[in-house]
Amino acid sequence: MTLVIGFLRTVLSVLYSAFWCGTALITLVIFPNSSEFVLIKFAKKYWSEVMMKWIVGAELDVQLHPETEALFKSGRGAVLVSNHSSYLDINLAFASTPTPIVFIAKAGVKKVPLLGGANERVGTVFVERGNINTAKKAIKKLEKTLKNGRCVLVYPEGSRFKTDEIQPFKKGGFHLASNAGAPVVPVYHEGMGEILPPHTFIIRKPSKPVVVRFGKPIYSSIVEELKNKSFEAVKELQAKLRQ
Repeated sequence: MTLVIGFLRTVLSVLYSAFWCGTALITLVIFPNSSEFVLIKFAKKYWSEVMMKWIVGAELDVQLHPETEALFKSGRGAVLVSNHSSYLDINLAFASTPTPIVFIAKAGVKKVPLLGGANERVGTVFVERGNINTAKKAIKKLEKTLKNGRCVLVYPEGSRFKTDEIQPFKKGGFHLASNAGAPVVPVYHEGMGEILPPHTFIIRKPSKPVVVRFGKPIYSSIVEELKNKSFEAVKELQAKLRQ
């Protein structure tokens, strides 16, 4: 019975996502300058918050460092770096982040019907792994996004992992922050791996709240320093949860 319910959750989440991605895409085609509205109302409120609460059945426990909360309220752009454990991490990010965000995504996401088109029109940048030219173009485009006051979410581990251990960070997102003169906000979440682990498609109802912690902003123009400090900050957020 648990497996059947999980399968129904998965089917419902796919249909619900298709509806809102399609609605967002149509809205953006008709009203090209509506990306802010789409990100706040459609992606965050109607798609992700409803998905996490009513379809997944997850309660969210979100806390922000006071300096990060002030940063978001100021309207300044920042690079958010987070661990990555599930396909649903994007919904968690939209639901838990109080400011509009865009993503760096794998090139394959662009080919997904409705989802790819909607993401492209709200500012998501697609990067082909191993292609230096697309990476450089992505950084240039996102530098402008940051300077316009929008936040960019990066998963610097590069992929989803079954283990709870934070994997070494890649440098791409930190080059972006350095070039744009933007702060980096470390983010750690726990619980998504229980709901939809990597390489599975059955959504399970979590046994406890999904926890999201936004750490203190990190300021530096040195890429290696940003990467190392962010890695340690995310590990510290994880350690504090487990004390």
